Amino acid sequence: MTDQILLDKTASILLIEQRDNNEVVIGAPHHTLGGVKTMPCPEHTDGDENTGFIARRVAEQIKSSSVIACNYRVDPNKNLSTDYSSQIAKWKPKYLIEIHGHGARKIDNFCIEVSSGKIERNEISKLFATTLKNKFQDNKTLKDYKVCGDFNNIYFKAAKTATIIDDRWTPIHIELPPSIRLDKTITCQFLQMNSLNT
Repeated sequence: MTDQILLDKTASILLIEQRDNNEVVIGAPHHTLGGVKTMPCPEHTDGDENTGFIARRVAEQIKSSSVIACNYRVDPNKNLSTDYSSQIAKWKPKYLIEIHGHGARKIDNFCIEVSSGKIERNEISKLFATTLKNKFQDNKTLKDYKVCGDFNNIYFKAAKTATIIDDRWTPIHIELPPSIRLDKTITCQFLQMNSLNT
């Protein structure tokens, strides 16, 4: 039933799944189905294709709660009063991992960017990126991906993203390229490595 929600091309739904662990919360604020490139949201028209599937699988693997905004009409992570942001705050996580997708227009299709939203937390995002890259080294498909977590060298800084700059939790904002989100074989390899369980 839950996957049916993620497969719906038009329904604007907030999918909340409570699991055993609220210390780490996994979010996907801009999920659209693969092939659906836009959302009905004037502030954020780009859909992050298939990020909801990835967020949900990661959350299942680590038994963490997850919140996924599907085809949303408002930008759910730019304001702390949205239902998406309020749910995260209600869980009081120690860590928030948000899964996003870039369109490979501003950065390379083989690049993953990691941010913690502020230069003051640069060491956190750099460590996460290094850990992720190290996990890729033994996988012939993923080893060529560049993973950058240096706030000074990334395009998607998330510096104005309310859920990422919030100091109540340690945030990780991950921008995945289309090649990981839209190629089922690569997506499966990414998930089988339990890549985000760092």
